[in-house]
Amino acid sequence: MSSTSSASSHAVSRPTSLHVPPSDIDSIPVETLVQHLLDAKRSLSSMGLVLRANELVHAARQAHEESVILSAQSQFLRRGISEQMRLLLRIRKGLVRTYDDGKREFKRIIKALDVANSRLEDTMSVLRGRGVNSAFRPPGEEKRSLLDFVEEAQVDRMREVLKENIQALQVIVVPYLWPERTTQQSFDRDLLQLEADLRNLKAIISSAPSPASPSISSSGPSILHLLSSMIDNSHAMAELLTSLTRHFDICVTAVRTTEGGPALARIKAAEATQSQEGDDVSISGVIPDQESHTPDLEPLSPEDRAQMLEVLVQDSSELEDVVQELNERLQAVEAEFKNLDEQTTQVKLCFLSTLDAFRTLEDIGTRIQSYMSAENEFRDRWVEEQEAIHDRMSEMEELRTFYEKYAGTYDHLILEVERRKGVEENILGIWKKAKESVERIIDVDRRQRDLFRQEVADHLPTDLWPGMDDPILRWDVVPSTDNRSDYRGSGGTPTLEKSVVEGAKRRHRFADSGGSAGV
Repeated sequence: MSSTSSASSHAVSRPTSLHVPPSDIDSIPVETLVQHLLDAKRSLSSMGLVLRANELVHAARQAHEESVILSAQSQFLRRGISEQMRLLLRIRKGLVRTYDDGKREFKRIIKALDVANSRLEDTMSVLRGRGVNSAFRPPGEEKRSLLDFVEEAQVDRMREVLKENIQALQVIVVPYLWPERTTQQSFDRDLLQLEADLRNLKAIISSAPSPASPSISSSGPSILHLLSSMIDNSHAMAELLTSLTRHFDICVTAVRTTEGGPALARIKAAEATQSQEGDDVSISGVIPDQESHTPDLEPLSPEDRAQMLEVLVQDSSELEDVVQELNERLQAVEAEFKNLDEQTTQVKLCFLSTLDAFRTLEDIGTRIQSYMSAENEFRDRWVEEQEAIHDRMSEMEELRTFYEKYAGTYDHLILEVERRKGVEENILGIWKKAKESVERIIDVDRRQRDLFRQEVADHLPTDLWPGMDDPILRWDVVPSTDNRSDYRGSGGTPTLEKSVVEGAKRRHRFADSGGSAGV
């Protein structure tokens, strides 16, 4: 036998030249042949090494097959998970966009409400600061402003409605999800839950080993390479065991064809078995209890026997090397199996982590509908309340416009009073002029009457016209207050200070030029 790496070189072969002279071969003691037999029998215990190697190769094949399946499944699942994650990220982007748009719109509405309320307050401040002239009011009444003549409670009611609308944007019940939660709170929590789900899914995938192919390894030999090397070593060990078996057969033949060999072999085997230091060696079944000259063995020619003994001696010298090589190859197989087992364990861990990520993805999938429903609920209720707020804002602007026009119409009232006062003064002037003309006519009439009495009074009886000496008929022009509701107790239009009228004219001109009537 030979201890080279090629197992085929360990088979017993016929040498082309004898290393030991035939005379020395023939003179090999039977004790030496028996010892070679016992050593060969002990070497056959290496069969356990071959069986162990075969067992490891079988386990490695199963592990390789399993790793190939698990690796393929892991890669398939990871591709699906990656696609679903991209879909989830798009869903999250849409939810965040809806949420951010809602927050921006909410801030814009609040800002617009502040501006509208501020403008309304400014207009009301103008009305509050504009006092009604006492000429328009009953005597003794306390000073009143323009704001006192409008229903200020209407503004307060409108503000309360606006507050309720604003609160409704944040306090809207979601009955089919969480009755105790509001729409914004529900949407917030759903968004946070989705982000937590995505972080958890990413953490599971990133913590899992990469699903490398069993035929490719980033560091060290791959599973396929290790399995191939284990198979090669197992085959080599089987061939070495075959060569040991052939060597044992040669030893048995040599002992059985040697006089006294079988008996001595049985004695030596028994001594080795009884020895505490020796190994348990049994040669039963190969060395019968009968004498060595058995009829089933064909006699060997001197040349064949010499050649057989030469091979026996040569193989016996290599016996320890072969047994050592068997142990070394088994150690290599065990080391490779350990490496292979570590890699297949990584593949299993990768598959289990991927499976865990897939289960997490399934769990997320059960909540997708609730996420979408919360978004739709948030958007629908937001639009509804937003329209209500816009309606209230329009009403607030209409009320502000009414108040502003109210302040402007008060100036118109002042100018109208001034106009009416002028008309009354014109009428009074005309009546004064008419009265002066009437007085002049009456004075002429009086003189004419005196002249008439001087000329004809002595010749006319007084009872001819009893009313001849009656005074002329006179007319008095007085202001008419019929059908009036003048609480002032006197007729006529109230008299306003010149500064009041000038101020009203100035504000009227400013309003006509595009300014506010309340300035």
